[in-house]
Amino acid sequence: MQKILNKICILLLLAATAFAADFPAEEFQRITVIFTNDVHGGITRTEATFMNPQFPPQIGSAPALAHYVKQLRQKAEKEDFGVLVIDQGDFFSGTPVGSTTAGKAVVAMMNRVGYDAMVMGNHDFDKGLTELRTRADEADFPFLGANIVTESGAVAEFLEPYVIKEIAGIKIGILGIATSVTPSMSFPEHVKGLTFRPEILTAREWVPRMKEAGADIIIASTHTWTPYEREQAAAELHEKLKKGVWPDPNKIGVEGMEIAVSVPDIDIMYTGHVHKGFNEPYEDPVNHTLIFQNYANGTNVGQVNFYIHKATKTLAGYDFAVDGSAIITLLEDEFWIDTAVDSLIEAYRAVAEAGFDEVLTVLPAPLRRANEGQSGVGNLFMDALARAVNADIAFSNFGGLRSDLEAGPLTYEDLFRFEPFGNQITVFQMRGAQIHALIEDRVKGNSRGMLVSGGSEIIVDKTRPDGNRVTIKKIGGKDYDPDAVYKLAVSDYLAEGNSGYDLLTEIDTRYRNNTGILMREALRDYIVNVGAKAQIDERWTVIK
Repeated sequence: MQKILNKICILLLLAATAFAADFPAEEFQRITVIFTNDVHGGITRTEATFMNPQFPPQIGSAPALAHYVKQLRQKAEKEDFGVLVIDQGDFFSGTPVGSTTAGKAVVAMMNRVGYDAMVMGNHDFDKGLTELRTRADEADFPFLGANIVTESGAVAEFLEPYVIKEIAGIKIGILGIATSVTPSMSFPEHVKGLTFRPEILTAREWVPRMKEAGADIIIASTHTWTPYEREQAAAELHEKLKKGVWPDPNKIGVEGMEIAVSVPDIDIMYTGHVHKGFNEPYEDPVNHTLIFQNYANGTNVGQVNFYIHKATKTLAGYDFAVDGSAIITLLEDEFWIDTAVDSLIEAYRAVAEAGFDEVLTVLPAPLRRANEGQSGVGNLFMDALARAVNADIAFSNFGGLRSDLEAGPLTYEDLFRFEPFGNQITVFQMRGAQIHALIEDRVKGNSRGMLVSGGSEIIVDKTRPDGNRVTIKKIGGKDYDPDAVYKLAVSDYLAEGNSGYDLLTEIDTRYRNNTGILMREALRDYIVNVGAKAQIDERWTVIK
């Protein structure tokens, strides 16, 4: 069996040789880029429940990645091609071994693999600047962020705007651009003193500088994103271009396709932030930039073989290691693991997950999330928050729920993966009219709305104009009164005005209480003392 697995790995590595027939080595230089994004601490070997919930295959994750890259580099030495390994940010926050070590375990792994660069993601600021600076010092590769500047306008001292790697006489420039909406997705003290400049303006400034510094090929490593519905977004963008409407260079929070069409001379771009991978790249119709994006959580790795024309030092083409896809799932049935890297990670995990295997209950059926409206796990979570602080009503954004709760034994580790960011409960005292205004603000346009605790009865009529869509019948099990004072429970993240909850920042601090209660602990206590039953009820109704 082991010999068969070894042959599979070798065949994957050798497959590109056949694909490269159109790019003879005497004329073209091959450079292979291995890429990851949104790893979120997913470095331990795990089960691929997303492939088969009942009988999940084993994923090798970082230990398999380490072995694969080692093999690839050995092959590159023999065949005279280059290898680059880059990451597009959000590298640690999301698992016990990632979050409790503030990324230390992930950086240690990345050093072993031999990453060449990583751009900053918004969640990389979750533990604050002191921890992030320490991780940058520990890394054997540069942390990138050309658009993250201090009050003087200079790039933050723990970051580099770009790095140039020379391979066989060809200089590859890697420009790092973070999403400029990071401040609205972080606690203010975690990004204090930093400004996140618009992405397009930043790229327009730094790409020419990289050319002047000698870069032959420009790679943009970004924590911007390629939309889930890529074809639809591309069609909408192309239609705007036909009408002469170009992306605003001053816009905050643009996605990768908008950068590519606005900035010449970017040959290749990697995006992330949203957790959707694409087998084939998107090619910008104006500048012909190729955009790649991988899936999240460390279960996959991206690989593209690029061919650079030696005489002109220009990008001539590309192919993949497997037929038709830039994405490889790191199944242990197909990829060996690096035992030394596996031991390193397991040592960190043993400390990080002490007590995490405690079984809280057994779920007879899975509790799934939803992209909008009610869901079993969403309702359960909101009820737990309201109960923990005796609130009349609790709200949450959908993005705060990071995983489903699967059927079977439910452990504290499952709760950590569900709510990994260590958010605490903040309570506001608000009049009914203020809560009504907050809900109206959150259902404007095409907004998905919010998660709401039980005992409420809220109707949202989207056939009506913004500002006049919401009818509240009950809060806390009682008839709604616009003049009554209610206790609202939210995360401390939303209390800072993040994810569109700006109106909360206008509440006088006298009517705000930061409880210090972890949302994850509130959910644990609810499950242990009340149970894990969840129901869909009249708390939130949408008329479309």
